[in-house]
Amino acid sequence: MSLAAAWSVFLALAACSGPETGFKNAVFFIGDGMSVECQVAASRYLYGTDTGLAWHYFPGRAYVATWDVTAYNRRARIEGKPSYKSGTFTPRLGYDVMKEGIKPLGITIPGPSLSLGLPATDSASSGTAYSTGFKTDSGNVAWLPGDPPDGRLRTILEDFRDRKGGAIGVVSSVPFNHATPAVFVAHNTSRNNYYTGYRGYEGPGLAEEIILQIKPDVVIGGGHPIINNPGLESRKGYISEDLLSGLRCSEEYVFVERTPGADGGRALIEAADRAAETGRKLFGLFGGQGGNFDPPEAEDSPGHPLVRKISNEDPSLAEATLAALRVAARDEDGFFLMIEQGDIDWTNHDNDFVRMIATMYDLEEAVKAALTFIDRPGDGIDRSNTVFIVTADHATGGLRLNPDMPMEKGDLPLQIPYDPDKLPPPGSDRMVNAEAAAAKKVFRSPYLYPDGEVEYHTLGHTNDLVTLSATCPACRFFLEFKGLWYPGPILDNTHVYRAIRKALDF
Repeated sequence: MSLAAAWSVFLALAACSGPETGFKNAVFFIGDGMSVECQVAASRYLYGTDTGLAWHYFPGRAYVATWDVTAYNRRARIEGKPSYKSGTFTPRLGYDVMKEGIKPLGITIPGPSLSLGLPATDSASSGTAYSTGFKTDSGNVAWLPGDPPDGRLRTILEDFRDRKGGAIGVVSSVPFNHATPAVFVAHNTSRNNYYTGYRGYEGPGLAEEIILQIKPDVVIGGGHPIINNPGLESRKGYISEDLLSGLRCSEEYVFVERTPGADGGRALIEAADRAAETGRKLFGLFGGQGGNFDPPEAEDSPGHPLVRKISNEDPSLAEATLAALRVAARDEDGFFLMIEQGDIDWTNHDNDFVRMIATMYDLEEAVKAALTFIDRPGDGIDRSNTVFIVTADHATGGLRLNPDMPMEKGDLPLQIPYDPDKLPPPGSDRMVNAEAAAAKKVFRSPYLYPDGEVEYHTLGHTNDLVTLSATCPACRFFLEFKGLWYPGPILDNTHVYRAIRKALDF
């Protein structure tokens, strides 16, 4: 079955049973920059089918539009329309079904979709829509558009803790105060204000708010300063020395960090058990080059997919997910966890197909681990009382798979860095193909795919629809928003927020 066919029905609700409202827990997975084509590619590599990923079996399915206020206003200027104003805007200016399609065109039609080249959201603003239900400007972290002084927006995790008394947490394979995790547990007019003193910023930073003010029950992510980043001195890391010192001697948090030669996954699970036993919060700070977890590597192994860790000093996303669940599940009032695989976005920005497959595997294993935890008998946690969804904040890279050259299980394309010293021999078929591929691009991609199985069309974000998958019985709450702004099986990212609130009975 193709992924297009799998998503042809909006939501399969006939078999749903369970509470009408008042779900106790929520697990919200986000694949940053994960397009539909990424899912197809990863599923083919891992399972030899288009629809083999764990969330492809969820009965609730929809597409999601992701535009933000910045993208809307750029398109409004082009069409001579008024700028965005809450309550009076036109959703078509954000995503035009007539022009851009009722489904992501790349999954059924070869070549670039019509959303390529159009203004698109960034992770902070799209994440804000998921976490607060508000559209905002690119770069804003749970803050109103236009950056008013009183523009702080309450997040769904804050409301969950205040109204339900349950545990909250964020997990990410990228820095803990990067855009996507930050929008659920912090507020700022700029996603780049990582901490006080960063690049001269003197206001309260994202790290300070997360660690000292919001204080989630679980924070696991990258951003550890253990790895120096030559050429990136201007970034000055993601956490100040004062904050790091405070975590190391904290009585409130069980703190675990990346340590040379240590097994990060094992250390994190052990720290989670200590936190659960003692009733303390858990803070896991890891990360390698650039602040991100060291990603796994995928190999070209036809018939036998092979993805393996290259470093044990960082946990896998699955290990981080299990650690977070062990701590959060101790709360009798329930829990709400947001879990992000953030490296998918970086790989797509780099047009790096092989690394993208590995990061998709990382997400797949984390989703499977969470489902196994939720499905354990005898602990009062199951799918009947847990909202469990998998989605993306936006698409990145404009990846397209050649329908005439489908890759099989374990198969990866020939991928050549755009480096004159590493190109095929002059005059060879692959060199001719590589030159032809380079000639028709309007941008300089870091990689070429001379055999033609794979094409990228941009280094940036796109306005393509992304997918949402939900377990039942929670999926009935998403159905309420069908047709509200767009025809067919399309929701808006702000609708996802509203559906989750309804399910949790706010």
